[in-house]
Amino acid sequence: MPDIKYIKKRIGQSYLVWFQNSNLYTQLEEPAWFVFKKTVKRYKAETIAADCSTRYGLKFEECLKFVNDIRLNIKQMNQLAPVSDRIVDFPFELKTHEFEHYSTRRYQFTNNLIEFTVENQRLESYLHPLISYLETKVLDGKISLFELFDYQEKVALRLNGEVKGLWSHEDTHRLIGFIYMCMINEIFDKTNDFWLMTVHAAALTNGKKTILIPAESGSGKTTIAALLQSRGYQLVSDDFVPIDRHLFRAWPFPTAMSVKLGAMEVLSSLYPDLEKEPTKKVSSNKTIRYLKPELDPEFFNMAFPVHEVISIKYDPSIEFEFQKADRLKAIKLMLDQSWILPNTGNAGIFLDQIANWSFYQLTYSNNQKALDAISYLFDHD
Repeated sequence: MPDIKYIKKRIGQSYLVWFQNSNLYTQLEEPAWFVFKKTVKRYKAETIAADCSTRYGLKFEECLKFVNDIRLNIKQMNQLAPVSDRIVDFPFELKTHEFEHYSTRRYQFTNNLIEFTVENQRLESYLHPLISYLETKVLDGKISLFELFDYQEKVALRLNGEVKGLWSHEDTHRLIGFIYMCMINEIFDKTNDFWLMTVHAAALTNGKKTILIPAESGSGKTTIAALLQSRGYQLVSDDFVPIDRHLFRAWPFPTAMSVKLGAMEVLSSLYPDLEKEPTKKVSSNKTIRYLKPELDPEFFNMAFPVHEVISIKYDPSIEFEFQKADRLKAIKLMLDQSWILPNTGNAGIFLDQIANWSFYQLTYSNNQKALDAISYLFDHD
């Protein structure tokens, strides 16, 4: 087993542990934490089991099985992160590869412009529906040139003429995530070293307080975000929230909201134009329409400190429950919905920062009560 390089943070009676080799996190409690400490120091399994037997008054055989299970888990968590299928030494032909242009579109976020040239309609569909409302004919300002094209049964990305990577057609999610990171760096004139993490979440602000809403698919996150926007709260992002490592602020990345057809009854009266938007089938059982956010002109010049996190879950059997969340469960959800950039120091910054955030759990079927609870949290310390 490679050396175990890690950072820990004690939360209550548990330890949150980050593994440097894999950039993965796990939660340990006694006696697993005891086994972990001994394993890090290279104690043999039999020695650790004997110590556990004495320490916890258990049979040696039971302890040995437990120790081996924990050590196997540690070994898996400590594996070196797999080498990406995006190679470093790209063929020279890829840099100069020419392709037929299906479309070239330009979008304005800040004074910096983003231009996408794609080879076909499939590649255009990855991003254009989400940012089409930002399309512009403006020519002035810095222009970042993105090119997406097929190459030897993979998708290639060039940015300002530099090859950035190759992705399989089954790896669209990672490709889009990578493009998003490139976009925020180009939009805000940053590099990856500036960022702490990105979160699959909605983020909304009233200008004084910003609330992060991480959630799994089907939780009602987008519906709640759209309803809060209708109450006058500013949407920072509905799906991809970049957070910097210096002041822990959420930065705007306002792609259009992906509204499932099941939410149309709730939202159509608030957003009449939504019914005019074309539908898009994104999977065998999921059809959506895109709802553009309502932006303040100065929005892109701002970033918003985050201190509150609400985990939400739509449950038709529960009208309304709102309470302080179990911190460890809430942090686990955050980790499940986040990518913490593997930059030096980011893991420690995240573990220190997360201890200062307030976490809440909202389970609901009554939209009005859910919105009132979130509005109350916005308006009160």
